[in-house]
Amino acid sequence: MKLTWVLALIILSTYVSSPAHVPNFDNFTTPVLQPGESGVFNFTIENRYMGTMKNIVLNVEIYMWATENECAEIDRIEATPIIEESGDFKYTLNLGEMNSGEIKPVVFHIKTFSHTPEGVYFVRFSLFFLYNGSEYKMWSRGYFSNDVWDNATKNHQLNLTYLSNSIGDQVDGIVPDSSFSVKRSLTWILYILIGITAIVGAAAIYTYLKEEGQKITKIDEEIYRLKGKYRELEERIKKKKKNQ
Repeated sequence: MKLTWVLALIILSTYVSSPAHVPNFDNFTTPVLQPGESGVFNFTIENRYMGTMKNIVLNVEIYMWATENECAEIDRIEATPIIEESGDFKYTLNLGEMNSGEIKPVVFHIKTFSHTPEGVYFVRFSLFFLYNGSEYKMWSRGYFSNDVWDNATKNHQLNLTYLSNSIGDQVDGIVPDSSFSVKRSLTWILYILIGITAIVGAAAIYTYLKEEGQKITKIDEEIYRLKGKYRELEERIKKKKKNQ
């Protein structure tokens, strides 16, 4: 009888941890914000087990900032984005119960500041719940270092025991990470181009009149200087947009 009970627990644990049954995080809508803006971050969680998940707790954490050239843990970043509902870069939601096949929306808001650095901000999740009377804990990739993750996924198999030992807590499955971006708008470049184009247009008319016999004045030198500045700025803007 005892052996049967142990085997049942092993089978249940394997079932709960299977990637085919782990709660499905889907339908992500993540914001792209200018510094100083706020935006909605939302997604859904689906219960893919045959029974009810109870006492569900979802932990959300902005944990990493990165650009093309550098990255840093979030506590090393000045004016870091926060989750408005908590006033911090961590947020805990109590989701109650979910019946088999049920899908629940998760919605919160990201707030940035005027000096928030541009870049990609990574978000990790942990999901704790009761299923058939046992507690289970799911974690996203962001809780594990690259070395730990590489060692835990050797031979294309996921070693949950190794992950549990590395994090110092129970790991029963893996859920996805996500991210959002902070990026300044390039709209101001358009306005500059429009303004300079108008100046150059006026300069072209002036040049035409001059060539038709108008007297050359000192304004000519300024007109040609502006045209040169425009071409120089246009090239710089093209390079900047290409590198975005």
